[in-house]
Amino acid sequence: MPCRRFLCLTCLLFLTSLPLSAQDAYVHAAGLRAGPITGLSYKRFVTFAGTVEGILGYNFNNGRTFSLTGLYQQHFFISYDLNAFAGGGMSFGARSDDFRWIAEVVAGLEYSFPRFPLQLSLDYKPAYRILGNELIFDEFGITIRYIIQR
Repeated sequence: MPCRRFLCLTCLLFLTSLPLSAQDAYVHAAGLRAGPITGLSYKRFVTFAGTVEGILGYNFNNGRTFSLTGLYQQHFFISYDLNAFAGGGMSFGARSDDFRWIAEVVAGLEYSFPRFPLQLSLDYKPAYRILGNELIFDEFGITIRYIIQR
């Protein structure tokens, strides 16, 4: 019986340690996002394959709107340097005469350069403007981030 417990405990410890050693491309990164909304991006892994991303943006195309976006993304590791991700979140935007509350989904690819601390991300982020009852489909973006901690 003690041998069986020891074996079960050893297997459990081994299985729980696998995710910790499998993803170590970066812990958090910050950079610039370009697209319809241009701004600053900060991304951090909070679980083995889950990240939170914050975007402080400015929309030059539609009436000079400022926005703050929070997203949760689940990553699917294709290789050590390349990830696919999908998730969702909320944005709040404002300009002089309007307030925007937007539900968003996001999907994309992310590449971390192996030799220097840069990461490149390409994503599609369609959204639903809750207060305006409007679908928004033109949100392609590219983000380049500096990896702060690997």
